[in-house]
Amino acid sequence: MKSTFALALCAAMVFNGATVAFAKDTPEKPEIHIGAASVGMTYLPLLLAKKLGYFNDEGLDVTIAGFSGGAKALEAMLGGSTDMTAGAYSNTLTMAAKGQNLVTIAAMVNCPAWIFGVAKQNKDKVKTPADLKGMRIGVSSPGSSTHLAVNYILHKAGLMGDDVSIIGVGQAAGAVAAVRAGQIDALIVNDPIATILVEGGDLTPLAEMRTEAGNKLVFGADYPEASIYATKDFVAKYPKTTQAMTNAIVRAEHWIAKATPQEVVDNVPAEYMVDDKQLFAKGFENSRRCLSRTGEISDEGAKTVSDVLNAFDPTVAAANIDLSSTYDNSFAKKAGKEGQ
Repeated sequence: MKSTFALALCAAMVFNGATVAFAKDTPEKPEIHIGAASVGMTYLPLLLAKKLGYFNDEGLDVTIAGFSGGAKALEAMLGGSTDMTAGAYSNTLTMAAKGQNLVTIAAMVNCPAWIFGVAKQNKDKVKTPADLKGMRIGVSSPGSSTHLAVNYILHKAGLMGDDVSIIGVGQAAGAVAAVRAGQIDALIVNDPIATILVEGGDLTPLAEMRTEAGNKLVFGADYPEASIYATKDFVAKYPKTTQAMTNAIVRAEHWIAKATPQEVVDNVPAEYMVDDKQLFAKGFENSRRCLSRTGEISDEGAKTVSDVLNAFDPTVAAANIDLSSTYDNSFAKKAGKEGQ
């Protein structure tokens, strides 16, 4: 009798859609600590996956720790204080050149959505990146993906990395303060800070990496950046956890793709929201095309990142990296199918 009742109850739950949690594999490691290189616009899938409860739906208890740049977030993971990193796909290549095996499991963007601009006190004397020789350039942190991008832009302009002074200012309030106080002469930053500084006249763009044309001008094509990555050992040891993480990220990307700017503003956690919500919404619109809808990194995108790094980093160029080992789209593909 009890068995019959249990079967009937299960059947009822199926018809009521309550079996979603039971149908999923239980994560081997339900508590996950993620170090985020930034909490800017390109990390919205991570922030919203937590706010909307998608991690909880997957049986995960996720803690997000924000860092002032990708280098520090990566260092935290390699040191064992976090499990995964929300950071640049390019980190998997630079670390592969050093013998460290990292793998991206979910892309959050197809392009970086950065603005590289000059502070207002220098806008009349700096017209091109070549004019930045001897000046101070703000990046999220030395060694981060923003630093790598600046190195590439300088390389194309005929400058070397030591022709400028690189200063870590983060991608949030610290970057705003550094520009407005005249502590840096140029800055690379993403939204919403990029829109806030440009709209306020504090930053004049030299390079735009939010549009297709802008990315083509800087990198030759769209350049995938923000992603979720982990060590290969972690992914091999916790495949169900990895899939659960990816499911939540891709689900958030699907939500973002359909959301209005106001819906995004209403759901971004308060601690990541800027004071001017209208400017945040505008920043979202400015960066929207860069946000991934599938969680996958294209082969073309990976090659673009590789080509950029090879151009100015002899260590990466000499490493002869197998790009297919630096990202695994299988988790995102499965998440996409289950989400249909």
